[in-house]
Amino acid sequence: MKKIVWLILAAAVFGLVGYALAAPSPGPQYRGTLVQPIHANKDGVKVKTRGSTDLIAQDVVYHPGDSSGWHYHPGVVLIEATGPPGNQLLFHNKCHVISVPVDQPPAVSHAFYESGHKPGLLESPTSNGSDITVHAMYILPTGTPPRVNTDPPHC
Repeated sequence: MKKIVWLILAAAVFGLVGYALAAPSPGPQYRGTLVQPIHANKDGVKVKTRGSTDLIAQDVVYHPGDSSGWHYHPGVVLIEATGPPGNQLLFHNKCHVISVPVDQPPAVSHAFYESGHKPGLLESPTSNGSDITVHAMYILPTGTPPRVNTDPPHC
């Protein structure tokens, strides 16, 4: 009987370790509150904020097979992905999948954004030969968490 209990316990621990290894590795968050609202419209770029706004910069490393889990971001998050040529990051935007090719600087890397309360998920396919680093800049109301976990969409 004790052997069965130990086997079940060992299987549970290995399962949790496997789950933990399938999650991306987030780096520290660097958060600052803007001292004034942004009202900028120059050279084809328009940005406007109201009220108190926070900026958060963070790098997240995705190993092959990692997934962010379904979530959304209050405000807006600007995302740039870098990694060895030939790798890709999959962005599941509600019920659509967008493939984001990556490349190491100084080559042109690719970027995209997320906003609103629609569920999204980032995934590094197991076919990637190496890690991908996501550089994120969150623009959100002061004190708001940069990420809210949610259920997958109904497709």
